[in-house]
Amino acid sequence: MPQQSVDETSSATTTEPNTATAAAPVRLEASASTPEQALEQLPGLVTGTSWQTRPTTGAYSFRYLAVGDGNVTLRRSQMRGYVRGTVAPDDAYIVVLVLGGVVTLDLLRGGGPVDNGVPALMPTERRAVVEASNHDAVMVHLTRAFVRSVAEERHGLPSGGLHLDERAVPAADAVVRWRQVLESARRVLAAQGVTSTAWSDATRAVAVAFLALYPPKAAEPSSALWAPRNARIRRAVDHVHEHAAEPIAVSDLAAVSGLSVRAVQESFQRLFGMPPSAYVRSVRLQRVRGDLLRLDTATTSVSEVARSWGFAHLGRFSAEYTSRYGEYPKATLHR
Repeated sequence: MPQQSVDETSSATTTEPNTATAAAPVRLEASASTPEQALEQLPGLVTGTSWQTRPTTGAYSFRYLAVGDGNVTLRRSQMRGYVRGTVAPDDAYIVVLVLGGVVTLDLLRGGGPVDNGVPALMPTERRAVVEASNHDAVMVHLTRAFVRSVAEERHGLPSGGLHLDERAVPAADAVVRWRQVLESARRVLAAQGVTSTAWSDATRAVAVAFLALYPPKAAEPSSALWAPRNARIRRAVDHVHEHAAEPIAVSDLAAVSGLSVRAVQESFQRLFGMPPSAYVRSVRLQRVRGDLLRLDTATTSVSEVARSWGFAHLGRFSAEYTSRYGEYPKATLHR
């Protein structure tokens, strides 16, 4: 993507209103000349906690701009200084393109600095410690619901349970296409605004390009789950897959689905042959195995990975893992 700022969209006018399908406009803007000012603004810009920032060399400065709508926002963050924080997953997928400086997206999981000019996906289902020094980065936020709708339309995937591998290395042609689509979206945003039909088309193109960067893997639930009568329980299943690293109670699933606790329990038993708690553990076991197969054995411990996915009792975890996969988790890590 050419190194042009989304700042150029700030004076956009809107044409061709498309109010039937347009999402609400979004604009966020912040600037700071001291770390104290930046710390006041960061929580309102990024879903995160434990922010730290300080000068590096030269005068400290921070600038942030986000423009778009409720489906897709184009953002740019620039700082002369150091910043670190713990970023929580929210309702959006976040793709980062570093234009300058050093940015690390997953410090505690052994992630290294992001290569400049190469798209990188923020962890989608767990908290991550992010660190940057003298950075200039473009970010694209795509809401999960919007991406799922496009995935269903383009790939015939079910709308729920979409799982993306944030550690996947995008194909070269997909990276080229991503840059082209972002440049086109930026031009549309600057010329026609977020309420135009052209912007609606551009956001769909961004979602399609995103799915080419990180091809989706659908969950493998019972086919009966997609019957119309199970629409509400699908919301509970979506919640499990999207928040697997967080505490999940049956009451949470009841609230998300609009069903009673008893109805949720009966539905999981009918569709999956297990209670909700067992289903949650099953999903978490999948995520643990994925991490153990990917992460560096020199810097990874089984206990850390297990705890990051919500397994507090390590003995019970090890027994469940071994029963399911036929090997100890440590054996998986050292493959």
